Amino acid sequence: MLSIYQKGIVEEICKSYCEGIQVNGKIILKGMVQWIEERINKYCSSEKEAVKELKSKLTTVKVKEILETQPDKLIDIWNEFKIYENLKKDDGDSNTILENIFHYETFRSYRSTIINGYWLAQELGVDCCPYCNRNYTMSHKHNYDLIKKENKYVFPSFDHFYPKETYPLLALSFYNLIPCCNACNSDYKGARDPNDINKSDYKILHPYTDFKNDHFSFDFIPEEYEDLVGKNKKIDLKINYKNNFIRSDLEKSIKFFGILENYSNHRDMIQDIMDKKITFSDRYLSIIQSTYGLDFQTTYKMLFEVHYDDEKLFKLPFSKLKKDVYDKLEEIRKKSTRLI
Repeated sequence: MLSIYQKGIVEEICKSYCEGIQVNGKIILKGMVQWIEERINKYCSSEKEAVKELKSKLTTVKVKEILETQPDKLIDIWNEFKIYENLKKDDGDSNTILENIFHYETFRSYRSTIINGYWLAQELGVDCCPYCNRNYTMSHKHNYDLIKKENKYVFPSFDHFYPKETYPLLALSFYNLIPCCNACNSDYKGARDPNDINKSDYKILHPYTDFKNDHFSFDFIPEEYEDLVGKNKKIDLKINYKNNFIRSDLEKSIKFFGILENYSNHRDMIQDIMDKKITFSDRYLSIIQSTYGLDFQTTYKMLFEVHYDDEKLFKLPFSKLKKDVYDKLEEIRKKSTRLI
């Protein structure tokens, strides 16, 4: 479970998401506020008093607020509109008005002149699932019809932290769209509601919450340096929690997504990290850095194929695990050196 909050960057993307993008005063991508206002006019045209009342409340200012509201205020803004959750334009409609206005499936369809799911995934650059840090969530354009010259836009699932089935008003809220892998979105999270007071185990951390990725760390057994040098194959993972304030939510999040169970299936990779760390000593790494003028971050990435910087852990799979195993091995090595 990793934070994907990047101070300043996230806020700027959210602004473009809402307002669109202009170049030299010309709109090249229509923002979500304008797009949703067009859908309000389309789906709130009924003469029903309740429909007119809903339309009057969905002002430009309110739509922007719905789209850019911070994670901890999303439920508050839903409560303002909860009375309209079952409201339909006509009795024969299959969808409610809120479902039609904040229509996620249309958002996922690629449209070259409007902010859409592909654009958002590209801008966020969250290349690995923040829930499990195990599977890629990269985006790309694929030319799949050479004759018609049509492109397929491939991008990750967006988990609705607060499920769109329960909170249709929040289906397109920026901070309710979490890029993630299909396994976490479908098999683990699904329509489970973190706001469900009857399901305390669902109360998980929001990836846009400004918690630190070093608030917990992966640990392992054996802890003796001699066992590691002897390549002890019995490796048991555990987790150390370093922040008691959010410990409960962290524990629930890690259990919710089955992190330990899934990671325990990768013991060979953990052993590979250990072998590399033991084989390529700090002296060896220092020689590489000085010879080629590289810093530690670059040298580390060359060796372990992941980032060491906490703010980049969501870029590559197993970055958090590899960093924590590396740091633990370094701690054990220093401790053993002092004892000699």
